[in-house]
Amino acid sequence: MARIVFVLVLTVLVSGCASKVEKARTAMEKGDFEKAVSLYRKALEEKGLKSAEAADMHYNVGRSLEKMGRAEEAVEEYRLSIELKPDNLKVYMAMADALDKIGLIEQEVLVLRNALILDPKNPHAESMLGEAYAKLGQYVNAKQEFEKAIRHNPRDPSSYVSLGLVHDRLGDTENAIIAWEEALNLRADDEAALLNLGYVYNRMNRYADAVRVYSKLVGVKPGVAKYHNNLGIAYYNDSQFDEALKEFETVLSIDQNFPGAQDFARLAKRAASKGRKG
Repeated sequence: MARIVFVLVLTVLVSGCASKVEKARTAMEKGDFEKAVSLYRKALEEKGLKSAEAADMHYNVGRSLEKMGRAEEAVEEYRLSIELKPDNLKVYMAMADALDKIGLIEQEVLVLRNALILDPKNPHAESMLGEAYAKLGQYVNAKQEFEKAIRHNPRDPSSYVSLGLVHDRLGDTENAIIAWEEALNLRADDEAALLNLGYVYNRMNRYADAVRVYSKLVGVKPGVAKYHNNLGIAYYNDSQFDEALKEFETVLSIDQNFPGAQDFARLAKRAASKGRKG
């Protein structure tokens, strides 16, 4: 009889834990992360949990805490999850993301290296590691990681954008341009690639190219004063003064107080007038 009672009690405990977990999942789906954390933590107090089950709960607590902006607490939950189940790639990736949010970049690097031991050809982890290295100023290491990410997923424009930034930091402008142009081949409206290309072309005095790129950018993101201003400067430097004036007037129509726009407009108007007289 005692054996039967023990089995019945154990069944009730397991059932109660499962109920809390299900309610916690529902709370997460509804965006009630505070409730989800509370329910998961109550479920974690139950006896007889398997390591894998507890690991998943700690992971979900961490995700919920991150959603609430509590990344530092989330890191601890991910650490507990990894201790219980050290071969779960998604937990390493989530932990790296949380560490990045709180600025612990060196720790993020270590976590991502561990992730890549589990999955050596994971382009997302390689790209994240490249970003982390870049934040630490380790541009050669960053370049290597972005190149790996591209080898393992050559259709991701964001890796080309990041590779271009690293090339530019290393003083290799030509390869930076190649990387950004490749990003645009994959995604013609990539805002970051267009912005970086336009800036570099202006810096290199390749004004016709800057005009071409910034024209695409204002098409992708119309109504952004800064982008119209950049296009106006490129037109002005390329001696297309009427077009420059139109852009500076557009800037002022968006933001009358945009720094330097009124002066640029006067300069363009004067240059355009001289050109017509000439």
